[in-house]
Amino acid sequence: MRRDGVRFCRLFEERAGRPVRTGVPLRDHSNFRIGGPADFFCEAATLDVLRSALAAARESGLRARVIGGGNNILFDDAGFRGLIVKNAARGLERKDRPSGEARVTAVSGTPLRDLVDFCSEHGLEGMEFMAGIPGSVGGAVCGNAGAFGCCLGDRLEEAWLLSPDGSERLEKRGYFDFAYRGSRLKTGGEVVLEAAFALAAGGKAAIEARIEEYLSLRAARHPDSTMAYAGSFFKNPVGPDGRKIPAGMLLEQVGAKGAEVGGAAVFGGHANFLYNRGGATAAEVLALARELKDRVRAKFGIVLEEEVVFLPAEP
Repeated sequence: MRRDGVRFCRLFEERAGRPVRTGVPLRDHSNFRIGGPADFFCEAATLDVLRSALAAARESGLRARVIGGGNNILFDDAGFRGLIVKNAARGLERKDRPSGEARVTAVSGTPLRDLVDFCSEHGLEGMEFMAGIPGSVGGAVCGNAGAFGCCLGDRLEEAWLLSPDGSERLEKRGYFDFAYRGSRLKTGGEVVLEAAFALAAGGKAAIEARIEEYLSLRAARHPDSTMAYAGSFFKNPVGPDGRKIPAGMLLEQVGAKGAEVGGAAVFGGHANFLYNRGGATAAEVLALARELKDRVRAKFGIVLEEEVVFLPAEP
């Protein structure tokens, strides 16, 4: 083990009160079911454990990455040289305001389904479009997740962030520079600890009906939940008129459905879903993605951009 790894193990155990796990297969923490072993792995059930793990990595000079549910990540076949922290810290709280609005604060490892259910149970509208989207609150804020023309960034009021240097601060919505499936957090290295959303009171029956409608729409075009895939692989590109062009439509017109490389294939029901049909490697998924991008560029002159994040083993 390298010197930074030895120091990290000592610091982690001192602060977390337990040894860090080693050689954990990342395929077990990815919807793609692909990925080699991480040198070090920590599942943080509390924000304090998350802070301690990242502090130990920082002080020992060890590379570290925080993940949520692993829903939009493609891990390397070679695993990850460093520390993977799986954020499993959960919590939800509601506070009412004199204006009639409610503020819902979510700990970043909270599953999105829990946030949607919490808002529905409390009669708060504005999160229905997130129904059926897998992942955690922190990852969804970072990637500005959304569907049906809405994005989570539209609902965010502020978030408590952990910086790479270990400092923490509260930032308002404007700081995040939200864009289609992105924010400044994607490149800045900051980690969401908690996020607060401003929501309005609504009728529970109407909220539940919208949730069911969105779930039905997703079920009609998405693969079965047992399939090993990571959601839409490519972002919808923006055309010359400023309108988004469905990536799935472009891919279908270049014959993407049914295309395959090794164990990686394109879903027959929607051309923007790449999946692991059994034994696929990250290299095969990436090769299939390159082939699809080449086809779209050759026919339409459009360069597709990945929505799924590939996390290489080495920096």
